[in-house]
Amino acid sequence: MEALVALERLCHSHPWNARNFRDELVDPGRGRLIVLRAPFDAADPGRGIVGYCAYQVVAGEMHLLNLTVAPDFQRGGLGASLLTRVLELGTKRGAERIFLEVRRSNVAARGLYERFGFVVTAVRHDYYADPREDALLLARDGCRSP
Repeated sequence: MEALVALERLCHSHPWNARNFRDELVDPGRGRLIVLRAPFDAADPGRGIVGYCAYQVVAGEMHLLNLTVAPDFQRGGLGASLLTRVLELGTKRGAERIFLEVRRSNVAARGLYERFGFVVTAVRHDYYADPREDALLLARDGCRSP
C-alpha cells in the first residue's frame, strides 16, 4: 500500500491516500485494482510498481477511477496495456459502457483515451482541486479494445 501511495503522490497533484485505495478494494465484487510491476529488489520501497488502474463495474457500467503510470515509464505503452487489460476484465464482468474523468489539461491521457474510442460527453466544472480545474467526462460504449 505504501508503494501505491508513494507513486500516487509522485504523479498526481491531489493524490489518493491509503484509505482511498482500501475503500475501493473493500468490495471485490465491485472494485478492482490492477498493478503492473517490473522486476525488483526486496529493498526497493516502490516494490517494482510501475503502474496501476483502479476501476469499478456496477450495473453494467464501468467507471475507470484511476490509471497511473510512473513518470520513468510513461509514453512506453504501459498505459495502453493497462487500459486494454481493464477493458477485457470489464467485458468479463458485464460492463457495456465505460466512464472516466480526466483533467482538461492532461493532454497525454486524453490522447490515450481518444485512441481507445472515448468521447467527451460532459464537462464537470471545477471538479479538481490543487489546482482547480475542469474535468472532462469521457465515455464509450462497449469494453472491447479497439
